[in-house]
Amino acid sequence: MKLTIITKAPELANDLADVARIFFGQLEYTVLAPDEEGQGDTDITVRMAEEPREDKTRVRVTVSGSVSGEGSRDFDTSPDALEHKRVRKRAAKLALYDVFRSVTGRQPPWGALTGIRPTRLVYQQMERGKSLEEALNWLRQDFDVTPAKVQLLREIVTVQQELPAVRPEQVELYVGIPFCVTRCTYCSFSSGEIGSGKLVVPYVDALLREISAVKQLLMNLGMSVSTVYMGGGTPTSLPAPQLKRVLEALRPLAAGKEFTVEAGRPDTIDREKLSLFLENGVTRISINPQTFHDETLERIGRRHTGQQTEEAYLLARSMGFDDINMDLIAGLPGEDEQMFRESLDHVSALRPDSVTVHSLAIKHSSTMHLYGAPLPDGAMTARMLDEANARAHQLGLRPYYMYRQKYMAGALENVAYARPGAECLYNVRMMEETGHVLALGAGGISKRVAPTGGKIVRAPNVGNIEEYIGRVDEMCGRKAQLWQSVL
Repeated sequence: MKLTIITKAPELANDLADVARIFFGQLEYTVLAPDEEGQGDTDITVRMAEEPREDKTRVRVTVSGSVSGEGSRDFDTSPDALEHKRVRKRAAKLALYDVFRSVTGRQPPWGALTGIRPTRLVYQQMERGKSLEEALNWLRQDFDVTPAKVQLLREIVTVQQELPAVRPEQVELYVGIPFCVTRCTYCSFSSGEIGSGKLVVPYVDALLREISAVKQLLMNLGMSVSTVYMGGGTPTSLPAPQLKRVLEALRPLAAGKEFTVEAGRPDTIDREKLSLFLENGVTRISINPQTFHDETLERIGRRHTGQQTEEAYLLARSMGFDDINMDLIAGLPGEDEQMFRESLDHVSALRPDSVTVHSLAIKHSSTMHLYGAPLPDGAMTARMLDEANARAHQLGLRPYYMYRQKYMAGALENVAYARPGAECLYNVRMMEETGHVLALGAGGISKRVAPTGGKIVRAPNVGNIEEYIGRVDEMCGRKAQLWQSVL
């Protein structure tokens, strides 16, 4: 679909386009000034204007084309520039949401919310003195969030409030391994196929230098590690000797801590690598089927079978792993509700300690987007998520974090469920942005979080593997500078 936005405030155009995506899915949009009206081809035109009114400003939107209507919202003017920007943007989005809600007759699951962390809004309201129920009612009344999603937020926030609090003298440690045996068609991460493996040893050499620098930095700062998460890519795509080098270098930092490894591809898991995990203090692994249907796995570029997933899981259990996560994706190409239900049957039979259910998102850097794959039907994907939610509760798993993405089927969400005590603290703190993060490896983004006010400063590592290898000392320096910056 083609959308044209006519406004004197082009800085709000992307926010208005995000609202349109809630109702119409993937779209292209063009921004025109009022004197440029009439240029180009379009399906829907949105005109936005602002009308000053004493101590308020009215945002008015007019929609024409394949749907038509008009809406407006007022906002209080504020001398504070950031507050003014925030309430102005919110009024513009809600005015357009009102129109699309009226003309389509649909109530999207998350209402007018377009952000990736709805929990953030709940916590902001609670910090201002509201109770959890008051914050949830505000989301329902002001943003039209459905009762089912309000209940999901209620459960997640309740579980998160039970978890150990973040300590300011600790950091969450992320270690990125940007290699995979094949690239999934939906993947948008900064990673590459391992191929001949010629970059593996140089990459591990560089990563060990960065680990050493981080150990010294933490010592200088008088800080310690709270959790460790090794992701990617697929860490288990590394040959065992190189995986051993990384794990042994991390062992002093990870000893006695929550230590998660994304062993996501079953075809990269064997007894030798699982033994390395146990020997080096890994406490939690992910073994991710995504689906148990082999034809779908082939379609999305994963070179393993459902049977291999089950075999890898049972092997890990037999070796003593008592905290295993599994990922599923709702809305994969060619899959219907019965197929997704069958994958849930497999997961239910295996009884993992946590399950993360993703709604398919087609990101711009993915192969799916390159070939123009459409998003799956949003209503069908929503029913899949409802089924997954019910199954998780039947297994005694509670939702403990969630996030949303742009270009996601049905404007839905990804949700992680876990048995009590098996929640991944790293994931919660990363998703809610409540803890400092030191991120190592290509594409990692280190963060410092201010103790109050929510300010975050970041220091990214370069994403290209060869660049990272050549510039690793610079990446180490960026982290040192990050902790010298003023929050």
